[in-house]
Amino acid sequence: MSKIRIDKNKIPQILFMAAFLILLVLPVIFMNLKKNQTSEYENKMLEEWPEFELSEDYMKSVYNYFNDRIGFREGSIALYTEANNALFGEMVNPLFMWGEEGHIYYKDKDYISAYQRLNTDREYIDSMVDFLVKTNDYLASKDIKFLYFVCPDKKTIYPEYFPKTVHVDENRESVLEYLDKKMAQTDVAYIDPKDDLISAKGDKLLYNKLYDVTHWNDRGAFIGHSLIDGKIRQWFDDVPPLEIENFELENVHVDSLDNAKFAIDEDVPLFSLIGDETTDYTEMLKPYMECETDTFYTHHINPTAPNDRRLLVFTDSYFQSNQKFYDNRFKEVYFVHRQNYDYVQYFVNLTFPDMVIFETAERSISSEMPLTSDFTDYWYEPAYKGDFDFEENPGVTYDIVDTKGGRVDGTTVWLDPADSEQIFRMDAVLNVPGQMGEVNVYARTEDECIETDYCRLHRQSLEEGIDRFSLNIQRRFLARYEITLFAEESDTGRTFVLDTLEVRYDE
Repeated sequence: MSKIRIDKNKIPQILFMAAFLILLVLPVIFMNLKKNQTSEYENKMLEEWPEFELSEDYMKSVYNYFNDRIGFREGSIALYTEANNALFGEMVNPLFMWGEEGHIYYKDKDYISAYQRLNTDREYIDSMVDFLVKTNDYLASKDIKFLYFVCPDKKTIYPEYFPKTVHVDENRESVLEYLDKKMAQTDVAYIDPKDDLISAKGDKLLYNKLYDVTHWNDRGAFIGHSLIDGKIRQWFDDVPPLEIENFELENVHVDSLDNAKFAIDEDVPLFSLIGDETTDYTEMLKPYMECETDTFYTHHINPTAPNDRRLLVFTDSYFQSNQKFYDNRFKEVYFVHRQNYDYVQYFVNLTFPDMVIFETAERSISSEMPLTSDFTDYWYEPAYKGDFDFEENPGVTYDIVDTKGGRVDGTTVWLDPADSEQIFRMDAVLNVPGQMGEVNVYARTEDECIETDYCRLHRQSLEEGIDRFSLNIQRRFLARYEITLFAEESDTGRTFVLDTLEVRYDE
């Protein structure tokens, strides 16, 4: 048997080819095939394997899948990112960029355009202001205080550290300048803390130099919420003031960015409420409530609060951890994601607040909000302002579509004490004789008069060509009493009873 002879001069070539083939094969062998994976350095979800279809989009998805999940990709990105930062002072990151004197800023294209004053969408801001005016009018009709608060970007408070290569068109209005002007033409209580933050920044950073630069830090947050406290103190003399002495300040060390894996070295300020007496009841309603998103939703109850007041806050990530500024001052505090625009009336009737705060980040007004929030033709069911002088029902009936958290048998609402659902909900369709105009449905309990419609449900009714209403009450607010379901004809003001429902508990 003849031996295979290998030319010694070709050994280096063979080894090189073998190494080359190994380098080609290993990334495929070590592909990340797990579902729901994220990239720490790019702060994004990795592409999932697509369902087969004969299309160009399918091939693109397959390409993105292999591109995202090829072996050693995350390590290569890490090496490339750290090397560029160490050798050239360049941040290779889709979310962030270096500013002046070692500051980091958000790198989103809309964020940069807003700094340059190139994307102030006046028409959209007009529609948002119109929504705020309608919200204020609706809440005022229910004797509920309303406040709109805008959170300025770091670029607005610290423009001196923004990259000098980015130029500003001073002849254009910024988002906040136009918003301030429009809000001044309304009766809505409005706070833009820009001037107060700029005056207070001094030698204390109110927005971190490196960490979480899309938000203020707790020093900045305290200033903002102190301005809100000024309004609260005007409206409610039984709510204790927000005082710095009630908080402990700690400097917490961080070694990586908040939204991307990038090495940093910084101490950030964190306020903690001293003697916090609140209990977290977030999971009490969360699984059962109707909403666009339950992100940022929290519900805190303080049994030792010096009042029985409830606060409802529609918020984005700026206020995400700021319940601490209200927890020992209100009996109940609800935080709801502001993307639930079409559910404002729903949450008001579910929580019975004394005050509502609506907050938006400056950057969102020129980037995310126009894509996710349409304020045109926004609708509120008017609060009932009559005297409950009921006339004979002109033939209006209703059909129950669904109930949750209880059952309706004839004219009795039965609640099961063992049922874990904390919201009693009754969905129904209203049947109105053709000669009548618009009819609004309300529910009167022992303590409250509740609207049974809200913008999202109203839009659904228009799309379907039917008249829906939905009664939603927290079960803890129900007792052994009656719910009077009544309606009002909008054109005539004629008010009549639809049903009287007795609330009882299963034995």
